[in-house]
Amino acid sequence: MKSSSTGNEQHETAQRMPRYLLHLLLATLMSALSVTSQAAPKGVIPISASPVDTDRLPKPTIRIGKVTVHPDLAYATVPGYRPLLLDLYLPAGTGTRPLVVFVHGGSWTVGNKRVTGHYDNFPAVLAELAARGFAVASVDYRLSGEAKFPAALHDIKAAIRFLRANAGRYGIDRKRVALWGASAGAHLAALVALTGDDPKFEPADRNDPAQSDRVQGFAGWYGPYDMSRMFSQAAASAHGAGAAGTPQAAAETTGPLNFFGCTPEGCPPGIIEMSSPVTWIDRNDPTVLLIHGTADTTVPPEQSIEFHNRLKSAGVNVDLMLIDRAGHSWTGSDNTETAAASRQALSATIDWLEKTLASPNPRGRHR
Repeated sequence: MKSSSTGNEQHETAQRMPRYLLHLLLATLMSALSVTSQAAPKGVIPISASPVDTDRLPKPTIRIGKVTVHPDLAYATVPGYRPLLLDLYLPAGTGTRPLVVFVHGGSWTVGNKRVTGHYDNFPAVLAELAARGFAVASVDYRLSGEAKFPAALHDIKAAIRFLRANAGRYGIDRKRVALWGASAGAHLAALVALTGDDPKFEPADRNDPAQSDRVQGFAGWYGPYDMSRMFSQAAASAHGAGAAGTPQAAAETTGPLNFFGCTPEGCPPGIIEMSSPVTWIDRNDPTVLLIHGTADTTVPPEQSIEFHNRLKSAGVNVDLMLIDRAGHSWTGSDNTETAAASRQALSATIDWLEKTLASPNPRGRHR
């Protein structure tokens, strides 16, 4: 009963309250709500004096064992194209480390920086190399459907200059840099290794211009190095591309021609010589390792054999390793042979990298 009496008294009080006081009370409450909803944010939003074109989202870091991975670092931004990205693998500890830059294959048409051959987990492979004391970068570049040669060559050179420009941040030794490529990536890496700082292969808007793109070593897996033979093979395949079975298969067949601006009928003047690593051999080239399978029908082993002979004749320090019965991508007649060839090539490459980049001043020009 007491509660009911109190409620009646409140109702009567409200009835006795002048109408203008009720309006004033309601207006005061609405004003307070409006001020609250329009309150300024707690922090001050920074505004740049000029338009901003840099991605400010914090970059993630990944750990693979004791190796730190910085994925998708933008090493260059070319107007009209997507940002060009690389993954960087760094070992534990402090100090400077030699740098290895990996360039993936895929007929200049497909592929990416995280897959190669039959390696089930290629990032783990790169992390294992980093754990041995290397900074390891795996680079994406513009493919045949994005830009024609020499755009991809410019991209890889830009990645090297970016990494040298940020050497202090990532603990990289600028004087110890090696390239490692597979298939089409071996072709591009070889060209970069043999044309360091050559103005004929530099874009007008070169990034990090104070840095050099020269390297001190190059390791190539089943790469094409004399493009005259490879163009003949690609042109012959392109004539039969309609019977390749799938649009993807046809694209992979004709992609190399498109990448170099060629058609089955021929190539632009001078492109074969310009795009062939054998054209640019001289005695000052860095140390080279070539590995090829004797059963490779995609890129015949003669490509590496002839490249080795020409480099050796020029006085370049070069090693050649042929893996018996291994095809392209180290594919064997069965899983056992494929695994054995893949592990043999990887082991030999890591040993060579450790030997080549162990010295603070390995052979190879650097400016």
